[in-house]
Amino acid sequence: MRLVKTIVISNRKGGSAKTTTAVNLATELAKSHSVLLLDFDTQGHASIGVGCEPSEGVGAHSVFLGTTLSETFIPTVHERLTLSPALAFFDVYDYSDLRGMLKSRFKREKIADFFDYCIIDTPPTFDALLKNSLEVADAVVIPFVPHHLGVVAVGQMMRAIYQSASFAQRELAEVGILPVMFNPHIKEHQEALERVRTSFGAEKLFSPIGVDIKLSKQFESQEPAVLALQRGKGMKDYGIFAQELLLRMGR
Repeated sequence: MRLVKTIVISNRKGGSAKTTTAVNLATELAKSHSVLLLDFDTQGHASIGVGCEPSEGVGAHSVFLGTTLSETFIPTVHERLTLSPALAFFDVYDYSDLRGMLKSRFKREKIADFFDYCIIDTPPTFDALLKNSLEVADAVVIPFVPHHLGVVAVGQMMRAIYQSASFAQRELAEVGILPVMFNPHIKEHQEALERVRTSFGAEKLFSPIGVDIKLSKQFESQEPAVLALQRGKGMKDYGIFAQELLLRMGR
């Protein structure tokens, strides 16, 4: 029996390379697995990152409007990577209770029969979209820029994860913390990593993603950095991160 592993990429702080991480992880996994990328951030940047556009008709958020998840699927730049694009202008605050809807869709549509992994790019807010994502999470990755506010945001996100698991009365997902835009020569970055290591445990830290201009430019070309012909630092770092994540998940 196949069992899809759902990996939520989340940080309530903007500018934390959340979408860059979601896009490159999904594409890296798609090199050898079937992957669904769910773009829950209405800005639609993850959709753009895999060669598509956010939808104004039917998208990932349409599952809250009665649409099946499979109706939203579209192809991407990689043959084994399927996208459920963001639904532009969806406003979660127009709805009173959306609890458990994504979990119900996963079960009813037997998503595990079609994909090995589902990567969810979440909005930088603690709302029903994030809560629905955490309800189906097998693992949560928290990307963070290593400075003071980045460390604060990791703590806030950790509390949100524990709160969600307690409320839903489900087993806590595997949680990992990913330093991004890391420069080992900057003292502040080194100190921030040490604070995270001390506060949350060294076992939760992934190897850092270094500074790479190709990562910031990948959305212009609408092609993930891990698909670049020349192996840049960002491509290598995300490859290492993906392998570390799979190892932690027992894959």
